[in-house]
Amino acid sequence: MNARPTEEKIYQALRKVIDPELRHNVVDLGFIQDIDIMDDYVHLDIQLTSPYCPFADSIVAMIKQAVEGVEGVKRVEVERACLKGA
Repeated sequence: MNARPTEEKIYQALRKVIDPELRHNVVDLGFIQDIDIMDDYVHLDIQLTSPYCPFADSIVAMIKQAVEGVEGVKRVEVERACLKGA
């Protein structure tokens, strides 16, 4: 029996993703805006602080990798936005 991914498990994994510039995890920084879980598929909406963040692609890749490591997750999609006025 496969374990189903939960929002709690996903947040737990995301707390291990550290922004290399700000040196805090993406959850505490408020980057995670929404998590949708549909069976083994997870869709995340994230919001970074700047459209010019030099680490944006790296952060997205780390988020995806962390969520893919959650038991029961087979597919992850990360949608990125930037704060308005940033």
